[in-house]
Amino acid sequence: MSNSHMDAYLFCIHCDNETKHSIHYKSNKINMIKCTSCGVEVKIDQDYVQKHFKEEFVHRVLTKPARMTKEMEADLTGFLKSLPFRVVTKPFRVYREFKE
Repeated sequence: MSNSHMDAYLFCIHCDNETKHSIHYKSNKINMIKCTSCGVEVKIDQDYVQKHFKEEFVHRVLTKPARMTKEMEADLTGFLKSLPFRVVTKPFRVYREFKE
């Protein structure tokens, strides 16, 4: 089983700010995300996720960091311009898709 981790700046609801987070992977799937400022951890039970959510949806969520990195590398200016709008609208879009 391969384990790895990466750091990313994400919005922490506990800190109410964008902070550095440590993302831990097991077998190339997100296992835990921890805010390095306040220490709040979110653990992800992959078995539960696989049983309760659409496989396609889960795949898209788990591969989002890699897809965003590719998009950023291809067009940094376009990526940065679209990011604020996407951050604001994404929760609604995910909710709408999940509800369907």
